[in-house]
Amino acid sequence: MKLQDGYSSYGNQIGLATGQVAEIYHDGYVAKRMEIGALVGAAPKENVVRTRPVPGDIVILLGGKTGRDGCGGATGSSKAHTSESLTTCGAEVQKGNAPEERKVQRLFRDPEVTKIIKRCNDFGAGGVSVAIGELADGLVINLDQVPKKYEGLDGTELAISESQERMAVVVAKENADKLVAFAEKENLEATIVAEVVEEPRVKMYWRGNLIVDIAREFLDTNGDVKNAKVQVSKPDENNSYFKPQKVEDVKARWEQTITDLNCCSQKGLVERFDSSIGANTVIMPFGGKYQLTPAQGMVARIPTLKGYTDSGTIMTYGYNPYLASWSPFHGAVYAIIESVSKYVAIRWRL
Repeated sequence: MKLQDGYSSYGNQIGLATGQVAEIYHDGYVAKRMEIGALVGAAPKENVVRTRPVPGDIVILLGGKTGRDGCGGATGSSKAHTSESLTTCGAEVQKGNAPEERKVQRLFRDPEVTKIIKRCNDFGAGGVSVAIGELADGLVINLDQVPKKYEGLDGTELAISESQERMAVVVAKENADKLVAFAEKENLEATIVAEVVEEPRVKMYWRGNLIVDIAREFLDTNGDVKNAKVQVSKPDENNSYFKPQKVEDVKARWEQTITDLNCCSQKGLVERFDSSIGANTVIMPFGGKYQLTPAQGMVARIPTLKGYTDSGTIMTYGYNPYLASWSPFHGAVYAIIESVSKYVAIRWRL
């Protein structure tokens, strides 16, 4: 299955309108293409509660169950891979569950739910260790309570798995049953897995044994001091991107330009993603008389659970891989200038 099949399938199934999709090509992108994507989240201000967890508060795990998928996923996505990785790194690939994610989204759009949540974390890089470990200074975590996809997971796997569609939320003890009841209405599993305590340490128990006991003071140091030596090379002036080039054969240069993958239509790619979900897309991905002209940015209304809003978002991008390969500094400046220019043009038209 192609990458886009997976991406579009997940986004379409959870009801996420995709207003702009783009890929940028360069010979330097050997393993992965440069892909553009962005997501804006918004919620009514009165629904967002910012309070500090106190001893006695409860941490509830919402959503999907835990498996070995995603163990080492964060580090795995940043390291070099070879053909052998298919057999040695399979557990690093997180297996998505779009219907479960959709239910989590619906739950978190209910103001009665969000107003009793003190803090919340998703299970991205680090799994339980980070998602729950960041919620409060003092925590006692019971790994035996973490719902599992299958038996056989040890304490380490339960603590670091990045299996998706899971959220960790902190609520007052008196609101724990209320949150569980709300989750059940969305057919979501909700399990109490930890408690906030006075002692500033993160403790994890597995099969009744204490397997992690780390002082918050140590965690706050972010570990050992990291040092790196960097040598910045001056861009090659003799091979400057801006150096005028004499064109002997205009036709040949024109043909060379239009055969660049960055110039070809990406409509086949874009139409794998549904831009019409929720009827909030203001500018469709393609316009013009023949619906073939790509939009310069993504414009969408902010979706609301009830009622109508005329508030929206604009997202644009700008990037030239050939300029950036000659000089990362110039490439970054150009990216800002192009994206802001597109934004201004779109905003003026609206």
